[in-house]
Amino acid sequence: MTHPHLFRTRWRPRALAVALAVAALLVGSATAAQAHNILVGTSPADGATAKVVPAQITLTFNEPALAIGTEIIVTGPAGQQQSGAAVLVNNTVTEHLQPGSPAGPYAVLWRVTSADGHPVSGKFSFTAASPSPGERPTATPAATSTPAAGSGQSGTLWWVLAGGLLVLLLLVVFIRARKPRITPYEERDPKS
Repeated sequence: MTHPHLFRTRWRPRALAVALAVAALLVGSATAAQAHNILVGTSPADGATAKVVPAQITLTFNEPALAIGTEIIVTGPAGQQQSGAAVLVNNTVTEHLQPGSPAGPYAVLWRVTSADGHPVSGKFSFTAASPSPGERPTATPAATSTPAAGSGQSGTLWWVLAGGLLVLLLLVVFIRARKPRITPYEERDPKS
């Protein structure tokens, strides 16, 4: 003889556990999606005209970024003008420019990696009325600066999602494979 109320009471905790696991995954992924960095300011400002080519470009974000994948490319009338790698300190990224950079229009392409592992990027431009002080180097190395594709920026997020899905899958398999406890006939309550 089966007891329908026993079936319901055994599945309630299991259903609650599955619902909580799914809710935790959904909340966790929504929080991660909201964690992207937002550019809040640049120096020089987008569209500004500077008296002289600045010694450095500075980008300020709403929250700290990760160093991996962070890059700034500054292109002026004479080609790329950045000098060395971008420097990240908390929520500020700085790129130094070569001395003797010529006057004219400049385009800045940037990319940073948010704390959640997702890269964010953008561009802005400014104009310089006069060249920067100093002498321009005579021989520049022929290096092309292109962002590294797939260098693991979002690897952490994928591992977290994969781990969450694995836990959820194991929970479902456990619930489905578990046999309900059956009380031997001799031990049953005669009233039920």
